[in-house]
Amino acid sequence: MTTAMTITPTPPALHTGLLNGASFTCQCKASSPTACGKPHKPTGGACIVLHSPAAPLHVVARQDVPCELAAALPARALMLLCDGCHAALLAHRRKTRTTAPAPDALF
Repeated sequence: MTTAMTITPTPPALHTGLLNGASFTCQCKASSPTACGKPHKPTGGACIVLHSPAAPLHVVARQDVPCELAAALPARALMLLCDGCHAALLAHRRKTRTTAPAPDALF
């Protein structure tokens, strides 16, 4: 029997609260531990991409956790990122992730 994984969209109240708290701006900052790796030099180290219907900001966990765990995190553990910063942060996390090698036997 297979179970289908359901992706639940961010609840509107949570998304609106995050957007308001971030002033509708990408929260990536070069000096932050959650930075995407881009220097954002022209703007003093902060990304200035604004949320818009054409380029919505993504709700992302501040820590590198699986999506199924991130969905249960409180708002303070989430941040908003633009497409570019989100893609760069995901790539950085994939490169720096350390996973235990899979066992080659059960016992």
